[in-house]
Amino acid sequence: MRPYSEHAAAAARWWLPPTSRRRPRDSRPLDVGRVLIWASPLSPRIKLTPLHPVAGQRYAGTATTTTTAPGETVVCYGSPHTAQGDDGDAALLATPTPDGSDALEVRPPPALAVADPEYASTQTSPARGDATSARRRASAAAARGGVSKMALLFYTLYGFAIIFFAGWWFVWLLHLLAIFNGKMKLHKKKALPPLEVPLPGVSIIKPLTGVDPNLFSNLESFFTMNYPQFELLFCIQDEGDPSIMLVRRLMEKHPLVDARVFVGGCPVGVNPKINNMQPGYEAAKYELILISDSGIRMKEDTLLDMVLTMADDVALVHQMPFACDRKGFPAILEKVYFGTAHARIYLAADFLRINCATGMSALMRKKLLDEVGGIRAFGHYLAEDFFFAKSFEDRGWKIRISSQPAWQNSGLCEVGLFQTRVARWAKLRFAMVPHTMLLEPLSECMLLGALVAWATSFLFQWDAFAVYLLHLLLWFLLDWMLLSVVQNGLLPFNKWEFVVAWTFRECGALYLFLHALWNPTIRWRAGLYRLRWGGTVEVVKPDS
Repeated sequence: MRPYSEHAAAAARWWLPPTSRRRPRDSRPLDVGRVLIWASPLSPRIKLTPLHPVAGQRYAGTATTTTTAPGETVVCYGSPHTAQGDDGDAALLATPTPDGSDALEVRPPPALAVADPEYASTQTSPARGDATSARRRASAAAARGGVSKMALLFYTLYGFAIIFFAGWWFVWLLHLLAIFNGKMKLHKKKALPPLEVPLPGVSIIKPLTGVDPNLFSNLESFFTMNYPQFELLFCIQDEGDPSIMLVRRLMEKHPLVDARVFVGGCPVGVNPKINNMQPGYEAAKYELILISDSGIRMKEDTLLDMVLTMADDVALVHQMPFACDRKGFPAILEKVYFGTAHARIYLAADFLRINCATGMSALMRKKLLDEVGGIRAFGHYLAEDFFFAKSFEDRGWKIRISSQPAWQNSGLCEVGLFQTRVARWAKLRFAMVPHTMLLEPLSECMLLGALVAWATSFLFQWDAFAVYLLHLLLWFLLDWMLLSVVQNGLLPFNKWEFVVAWTFRECGALYLFLHALWNPTIRWRAGLYRLRWGGTVEVVKPDS
């Protein structure tokens, strides 16, 4: 890019014919004309100030004039004027034309004129008239190349500003859709079917690995569900896993519950979760399959709610991830994330019928899975839950969200573990839906706010700092509203704790995005995996 002064000198070679605009009666002396304004696209504000002000004279040109393109028409009163950029450096000088018309001739200030002998030579004699103007036009033709390059840059920035501004309004629409969809679908009691209509049986597959302080109570919540017919299929990869002992204790405590344990898994693919669940899937005896992660806690009516959502045209019912009430900053951070940023995209996608199903708690029709080869057919994907739903949708079946969220209640709650988990999910999304690499950072509060502050300043000359503060305030309030909808009750923390956790999450979002983008490999359990485009995965280090 050429220096600013060079562009000013090039632009100054243009001569514009006089306008037909009439003179206002209250201006004296009067010089009205079209002034070619050239400003940096990054700083398009131009201020016209009189070089020789006269007491009592009206100078309309002293008001700040904003250009949206090189060559914009500006009407000036008073003579002469200097066009200045935001940096205060004189760029152009506007004076009456030598022929005495009502036009203002545009030329560089003396410093620029001296530095430009070609232009200065055309100004030695005002009496040259048409010959001088002809030379100016010839000189202008030579300068058009540089000006056109700057114009291209300007319009490129203009296009980006429009995109950011339009995207800003689209994100506000997502906020409102998420709140509306949450109010309409979450925590709604469903009508029970008539007594003569039996509820279908459900086979619940629980893949387990290791233990945490809350595992026993989480598993027991499945034994105490209020549902007439279900079986529990616990799948454990290693014979020495301590979770086996907990399951045995629960089976002894609740002998009336149909529960079995499968140890060792079956290697049918790369995905270790699929390998672990395969024996339980093959042994399932009911028409509905519920895959539920070890950290999920169930309420007494959760399974009933999911089954009632399974209409005749529905193949999969999923639960939106949320978090149980726990103490400590990491627990608050998880609840804030899953109740704001994650819930916003999840609920908005569900409203727009976009595949957003997660596999931490999903109820499916076993017959439809068997038609494509069972869960083993998805063993080469690491995000098998997404492709379960995609397989159903591709065959014309519907996906629905349960009115109860998936209550995550892991006993291992740390900031580092949470960030690793979020980054892993981001890597999976980048591999499955590559365009999210462009859209995700633009949906984050801090970055989008900065881009929109620049865009509104560029397009409308709004105060960028004020726009940014207003953006943060509205985003914060809408997130608080959405979290309250998802929680459906009193939050376990005060507003100050919410502010701290919300700020921490929003400020760290860009870091997690860049980390996921820079390091596409995924460490899951003891294995290391490399993702390919489309969602398939290859093993770098096997899960031992």
